[in-house]
Amino acid sequence: MTKKILFAVSILCFGFVACTTSQVAPKADKDSIFKLLKQNKYDEVRSRFQYADDINGVDEEGNTVLHLAAAANEADLTLYLLIKGADPELKNYNGDTPLSLAIKSGAVESAETIVNQNQDCIFARDGNGQMALDLALNTSPAYYGIMINEKTGAAKDSDDNTIVHHFVMSKNVRGIEVATALKLPIDQKNAAGKTPLELAYLNLTDDDSVTCAADLILGGAETNNEEYAYFETAVSDRNLDERFDDGQTPLHIAAIQNHVAIEKYLLVNDADNSAQDSSGASPLHEAVRYGNLDIIKALLDSGANVNSKDNLGKTPIMVITPKDRTQEIYTLLISYRADLNEKDMFGDTVLHNAIMVNSDVEVVSILTNNGADVNVRNKEGVTPLHIAVQKDQVGTAHLLTENGANIHTMDAKGKSPLALALEGSQAMLEAVVTQKNAMTQDSDGNTPLHVALLKDAPLSKVQYIVSLTDNVNLRNRDGNSALFLAVIKNRQKVGELLLAKNADIFSTNTNNNSPLRLALRYPKIQEWLITSKTIRATDGSGNTVLHYAAEWQFTDSVKSLTSKGADISATNSSGENCLFSAARTNNPAVVQVVVDCGADIYDRDNLGSTPVHVAVRWDAPDSIDKLVLLGANVNAQNSSGKTPLAEAVVSGKYLIVRKLLESGANPNVGDTNGVTPLIDAIRINNKDMVKLLLVHNANPNLQQVNGQNAFHEAAILGDKEIITLIRNVGGNPLARDKKDNTPFSIVMNTNPALIRDVLGNSYTITDSDGNSPINIVVKSRKSVALLQTLIDYGYPIDTKDSDGYTALNYAIEHKYYNTATVLLQNGADPFLMIDKKGRNGVTIALESKDTKILNTIAKYAGTLCDIQGNTILHYAAKTSDEEIVKLLISYGLDKKIANISGDTPYDLAVRWKRPEIANILDIE
Repeated sequence: MTKKILFAVSILCFGFVACTTSQVAPKADKDSIFKLLKQNKYDEVRSRFQYADDINGVDEEGNTVLHLAAAANEADLTLYLLIKGADPELKNYNGDTPLSLAIKSGAVESAETIVNQNQDCIFARDGNGQMALDLALNTSPAYYGIMINEKTGAAKDSDDNTIVHHFVMSKNVRGIEVATALKLPIDQKNAAGKTPLELAYLNLTDDDSVTCAADLILGGAETNNEEYAYFETAVSDRNLDERFDDGQTPLHIAAIQNHVAIEKYLLVNDADNSAQDSSGASPLHEAVRYGNLDIIKALLDSGANVNSKDNLGKTPIMVITPKDRTQEIYTLLISYRADLNEKDMFGDTVLHNAIMVNSDVEVVSILTNNGADVNVRNKEGVTPLHIAVQKDQVGTAHLLTENGANIHTMDAKGKSPLALALEGSQAMLEAVVTQKNAMTQDSDGNTPLHVALLKDAPLSKVQYIVSLTDNVNLRNRDGNSALFLAVIKNRQKVGELLLAKNADIFSTNTNNNSPLRLALRYPKIQEWLITSKTIRATDGSGNTVLHYAAEWQFTDSVKSLTSKGADISATNSSGENCLFSAARTNNPAVVQVVVDCGADIYDRDNLGSTPVHVAVRWDAPDSIDKLVLLGANVNAQNSSGKTPLAEAVVSGKYLIVRKLLESGANPNVGDTNGVTPLIDAIRINNKDMVKLLLVHNANPNLQQVNGQNAFHEAAILGDKEIITLIRNVGGNPLARDKKDNTPFSIVMNTNPALIRDVLGNSYTITDSDGNSPINIVVKSRKSVALLQTLIDYGYPIDTKDSDGYTALNYAIEHKYYNTATVLLQNGADPFLMIDKKGRNGVTIALESKDTKILNTIAKYAGTLCDIQGNTILHYAAKTSDEEIVKLLISYGLDKKIANISGDTPYDLAVRWKRPEIANILDIE
């Protein structure tokens, strides 16, 4: 308080200038006033101001004593001055009234005093235009109790505005709350006839303005505004989700009417942002529908479901929006993750809808750039591109195709965007068919070029598509090329256009028809299809038009083509000319025409085959007859050495083989491996073919390069009948190949049951080394069972080979004990000489001291002797040691037996001067 008094005194000390209309108050004594105030002698100070003229005087800053007292927060002095007539509405040179100055000086008590004494002063504005009421409430919450009361509530400014009007205008929510709590008048009208609520409705621009209106309504303000009736009802009923017509909530209506501030107020106060009206639309649907961006964002920020669906299955982004705001709305919804590929009940997406309402290309591009599926189909099979083409939206159509839209997708009516574009303008076609998709194919394999021809598109459109096409030879599912379709429709101009782009005249469809085939069949087409270029053309295999004319048996075409310059000698990649094609036809007339046109009957292909070879392969007997008649060589061999006869045999073509044999074909010509037709026949197990060849003097003993002959092949095959056929015409069962395999050894190893069939009834048969079948079995170390079988068949057991060995001698020398035993059991002679030195099985056994074999010989041939009558003991007496001799005697051999010279083993031991052996062999 002291500070305030000192402040007032300091101001008073400047002196007062008493201003009246004609009189100036006497100057106060500065020192005495100061002392009086300092001594708290307020009464004396008051006594200095006996006149009103003095009270309202101003200092050099325009302040009255009331200004200074109020600024010093001297409430009592302020009250006194007011009572004495001090004017509270006078302003100093800064535009402040005493109240404003008190508020700015923090003099709450003085300010309260002034307000209590003069309520109208609260409306006075300072030099900055700020009303004392606002200045106070903005300065300190303490002023709410001072500035808002029953008296101030009744006060009005010069425009009849109450403090409640001003609270609305300043958007002072707290002020209204306090006013309504005090039940101050809130329905009074100002000079303009507006109540505070009506005034609030004029400026609903933010949250505070709406809150003010709501608080007024909650405070009982009269509500009769048609535009905001929904808001008034919801607020007064304390139900922000109240339902109105069509099930709409206040959020719906605010979204429709673009009442942004109301929408935000409702959301802040927990109104249901997911509520749906009778059509299933949410507030967000309506905000989008009416293009109210601020409300859309407010709803999204409050958590509204960006992908909620109405009764038609439409999400907010599918709703039709004002065209001038669509781009912004789509961008906003997409930023909140709107699903661009959601479908409504008709199967349409937002992309369908956007194009349907003729949205700008820029709008559509927003959708495509953010993942909208350009190929999605609705329930009628319609894609966005269908709609763009139907609505002649060239720019949009181009955008969609550049983003990968499928131009071939069929709708429920079987129409594709491409088909629609072909029916439309040239500009639309160029938007739909681009470099990127010009080579694409539909489900039937048709390219845009195919479709254009199938739809009988005009030449200009076909030309455009062709200009984009790198390969005009693509074929559809039926194998038809664009040229084939042009030929079918006899569209010469189109055909010529395609030929200029290297269209393939040979390309065949699934019915084996080609443009060339039709042209050769129909002269009118041939006139434009066969040009100086195409007459020299070849297919992928090098075939010319003449090859095909001959193959298809178009004899007139062969003649006309050659007359136009077609090369009769032209060959394909296999080296075949058109005579080979003629040979395949089995049509002698075609063969004759081709030869008449200059084809050489002796021509060969790259593998050395002749037309006769080809006729054989294609089972063309009439062609063979014609070729033979024309002088073809039936025995010509190709690079593999195969004759036509050999190929016929390999293919099992009996009638062709017979025809060739009857035409002079040689059955004994072997190929480069020496394989004869007879061997080929055996290999394919064709008995009738074998018989036919044998009847025509096929030689069974001709050898291949590996030394095998027909009998070897028969043995390998293992067919009893063929083996018998070959054996009966002179086949040698013991003929050896380069690996020493014989027909006999082959079956011996693979099928012993056929041995008798291979060998036949010739028991004295031997191979070139003198080996009998038994020798072969022993040397091959085959089983003793097989050996016994041959012995049982009656084959001789003691046949010597070219080295003098019998089977037994060989078995003894190689210690084949089981084999030797079987042979000895069956009467094999161990004394048969191998060479002139007298070696035999006995000597071999004695020299090797093989007691096991000696025991066997003693057991089965102990009583036998050689041609001189010498027994085993005779041989032992000459060369064996005492142990062997004793062993032999232990076997029970007879020492008394004398040879034809009368010598016993003892005698020989004596003669050979072997006394120790003689002692053993001595006969007492």
